[in-house]
Amino acid sequence: MKKSFALLMTIILMTFFSYLSISIIETSTISSNIDKLKYLHLQANIHMDYIKKYIKSHTQNEIDTFILNDMRFKTKIISQNENNQTIYHISIKTINDTEIRICSKLFK
Repeated sequence: MKKSFALLMTIILMTFFSYLSISIIETSTISSNIDKLKYLHLQANIHMDYIKKYIKSHTQNEIDTFILNDMRFKTKIISQNENNQTIYHISIKTINDTEIRICSKLFK
């Protein structure tokens, strides 16, 4: 009777600790993935602010030839003329497997 109780307690404790360790590993993996996505989103916001300042201070030809020097992001700037005002549609997205995309509209 004592041996069967010890075996049952061992199985229960092994199951509990294996579940606990798997839960901890999943949490740390998800946390590191979220940190990576936060970093990329913050970096995309910084690039968006830079592009907006660039558009406000440069000419149309310079804006058309703008290239972002960050290999992780792809930028797209579309200009549209309406009523003596130029509207710029700015889109920044990541190139790799993470899907981060920021869009903005700027009037000049």
